[in-house]
Amino acid sequence: MPKHQWIDSNARLADAAGRWRGIIGLDTEFQRTDTFHPIAGLYQLVADAEIWLIDPLAIDDWRPLTQALEDPATVKIMHSCSEDLELIAHHLGARPANLFDTQIAYAFVSEHLSISYANLVKALLGLLLPKQQVRSNWLRRPLSDAQVSYACADVASLPALHQLLSDELQAKGRWHWFREDMALREAARGIEPERYYLGVKGAWRLNGTQLGALKALCAWRERRAMSEDKPRNRVVWDEHLLKFARHADLAPALVEEHLPRRLAQRYGDALVAAHRKGRAAPVAATVPRPLSGSQNALIKQLRAVGGERAASLGLAPELLSRRRDLEACLRHHASTGELPATYRGWRGALVGSDFAALLNAQAS
Repeated sequence: MPKHQWIDSNARLADAAGRWRGIIGLDTEFQRTDTFHPIAGLYQLVADAEIWLIDPLAIDDWRPLTQALEDPATVKIMHSCSEDLELIAHHLGARPANLFDTQIAYAFVSEHLSISYANLVKALLGLLLPKQQVRSNWLRRPLSDAQVSYACADVASLPALHQLLSDELQAKGRWHWFREDMALREAARGIEPERYYLGVKGAWRLNGTQLGALKALCAWRERRAMSEDKPRNRVVWDEHLLKFARHADLAPALVEEHLPRRLAQRYGDALVAAHRKGRAAPVAATVPRPLSGSQNALIKQLRAVGGERAASLGLAPELLSRRRDLEACLRHHASTGELPATYRGWRGALVGSDFAALLNAQAS
């Protein structure tokens, strides 16, 4: 079993945190099967070649860890950190500063964005990691030897990866590009309940009054799922909310017609009230329609330009021409005549003028 320290008390956590300065590597293990929020099962941390496994089931004073995570003077090395950040935000109420995501860093010096941690360690360090514990129960105690070995290995190589990737980013003159994207990651927020309706499939077909109802229904469902800590579809599915929003009057009988009896009885009155409140506050702006054939053709052109530029630099193409970024770019330009913030900064220097020319030609 790899050498590590097991932290299972407030006192041990406070003592260990005194050694977390400068550069630390971090990973998390969690479960999220029947809950809205992820449940913390383990925090793994490495600093100065020492590994700590921190037990969330035994600690209730997390200030030493949150202070270390939010310290802008300390680099936090993680790999593909989106879900880890969601867990940390919910469980610890913290927003780590000075992030270094090794998956994203590698995308700036290679043509690969979605490389796994195990494959990155193999590619850059020539090491084979223990088999992934996909079906592990991280809430069970004690953890098995296999779980502990996997948990330790998941952070042990982070400092070495950080050093190699930092050196290469500096050598290629891309450090400030990477830091610009990391700053965006650090500032990112989850979807607000009042904005969830914008992503509901088919919402673009609704008029303003119907959208008001959908907005209120979705916001209610988000808050109820959070408060009861249930997956969204254990409360009400998106398709049901969309169906309810189309009706001028949501009667209890209609709710009972579409929902299982248990759910209709539990949530019916709240759904009716949210529907009524939403229709009284119509949404002025429309939800964007699916792209037209000509717009999809333009996306293809933009993607080709971005992909060609990325290939010439040895960058992952998604950094310049990810589909959702291009769609947002097209829509933003159509409404403002300008490129969005995503395609200013370092991206603007690489593809901004080409993108603007294509978009302006489409608009003329």
